Amino acid sequence: MAHTDEEVRSAVRDRYAKAATEGASCCEPSCCGPDSTPGAETISKAIGYTEEELEGIPEAANLGLGCGNPTAIASLERGQTVLDLGSGAGIDCFLASKKVGPTGKVIGVDMTPEMLARARENARQGDFTNVEFRLGEIEALPVADRSVDVIISNCVLNLSSDRARVLREAFRVLRTGGRIVVSDMVSEYAIPTAVAGSLDAVAGCLPTPRADYIREFEEAGFSDVSISGEKPYPASYLTSDPGVKAFIEAHPDTVEEIQAFAASISGAVIVGHRR
Repeated sequence: MAHTDEEVRSAVRDRYAKAATEGASCCEPSCCGPDSTPGAETISKAIGYTEEELEGIPEAANLGLGCGNPTAIASLERGQTVLDLGSGAGIDCFLASKKVGPTGKVIGVDMTPEMLARARENARQGDFTNVEFRLGEIEALPVADRSVDVIISNCVLNLSSDRARVLREAFRVLRTGGRIVVSDMVSEYAIPTAVAGSLDAVAGCLPTPRADYIREFEEAGFSDVSISGEKPYPASYLTSDPGVKAFIEAHPDTVEEIQAFAASISGAVIVGHRR
């Protein structure tokens, strides 16, 4: 069953409002199975954050919601302006803040008021004076044209029901010579019907076929688009989703298709440039 844009947006907002107020990571039972609930620090170290990085930011900024560490390869420089699409509790904004220094600026955009409140409190506690969090949707960024040097995002673009619009907005706000660095989920196959029909899964960790991601970046205007740094994503995180499990039980002939799809999922880094 296809979901409307508003249904997807509402499910994503509800999920991350819960994460902001209760500290639940992406790997809560509804996403990753009833017995798979590693802590945020464990998840973050597994996807590329170092212990030193995690110790240098407010503990409440790390909710274990990402699928990579975009700041590790973004080659940020002092004085730059950085934009984080779907900034959550602020983990990547705070890491970027340290790299761009006091003469630089970091802007985080998030559509969830509860998450925004948590991020702003984290910034206050950590005295991150060069970080600003703005309420807004990444499909209509509250950011001026050509005002950003580097855009980062961590496991967020796949949550949008209109990723093409997100990428057009990203291109609009990026300065000539700038780049976008996205950590997100990719796969070899299209999303099976059973998985697409689970609103929990759609609001969680669903990937995009690699070829589609590259095509959408290029159609938005980005050049030299590449995908690298792929790491396999645990198939059980998807196959344990209650909605997916129920569909498999009712349609056992789909199990091989779903297992193949789940096994093809990887966390990866997608990079594009504005020339």
